[in-house]
Amino acid sequence: MSGITIEGTYNARWSDAGEHRLARAAALDELGQGGAAALHELGLSRVIDLREDAERGPVEHGVPVVTVPLYLLPDGPPQTGSLEQVYDFLLRQRGTELTRAVAAIAAAPGPVLVHCTAGKDRTGLVIALALLAAGHSETDVVADYARSTGVVRARRAEHAHAVLAGLDLPAALHRSSLRLHLDSPPAAMEHALRTLAAEGGAAAYLLRHGLPAEHLQALRDTLPAAAHA
Repeated sequence: MSGITIEGTYNARWSDAGEHRLARAAALDELGQGGAAALHELGLSRVIDLREDAERGPVEHGVPVVTVPLYLLPDGPPQTGSLEQVYDFLLRQRGTELTRAVAAIAAAPGPVLVHCTAGKDRTGLVIALALLAAGHSETDVVADYARSTGVVRARRAEHAHAVLAGLDLPAALHRSSLRLHLDSPPAAMEHALRTLAAEGGAAAYLLRHGLPAEHLQALRDTLPAAAHA
C-alpha cells in the first residue's frame, strides 16, 4: 500500500501489497502534462472512472478509460447521510455496477488505476471487493481504506462545508454528512464488510452479480495476497 505522487491529483497509492497492479486516486481531470506522464511511467493499462456522467471532464492523459458510473441517481452522488447508508445502498442496489468495475480490473492487460472524485468511497468499495475476492485479508482492506481520511479532509474540507452550508441540516445530520464527504473511518468499512458477509462474501457476491469465473481467477493470479509469517 505504497503512496504514489501524480501531479494534479491526490490520495494516490498502490493498494495491492507491493504487487503494483492495482492503484487508486482522486479524479484525474487536472493532471496536466506532468501528471499524464506519471500515469504512463506507472505502466497503467487502464483507468477505471466510477463517477457519474455529469461529474466527468474530458480525458486528456492518454490512458484507456473504462467508465462505470455507480450511483445512477437523478441528483448525482449523495450529499447528505452516513457513510454506512451509502455503502449499504451501493452493495445492495448496485451489485451489477460494482461487479462491472471489478471485472474491468480483472480483464485489464496490466496495472489499473481506479478513481472517483476523492478516491474514497466508490473507489474504496471497488478496491475492497477486488482485494477480498483475490484473497486479501479484511484487516489489510480496512487499513488501506482508512489511509484516505487525512489527505481527503485536507483537500476537500472547504468544499464540503460549502456544500452543506446552504442545506440547513440538523446538527446530527450535518456531522454525519461531513463524515461522508471527508472521512474514511475503519468502522465504516467494517460495516460494509459485515454487509458483504451477509451477502455471502466478496467472491460469491461478485459471481452472483455476473463476474465470470475466469475473472475471479484472474484477480487471484494478478493480485495475490502477501504471505504472512
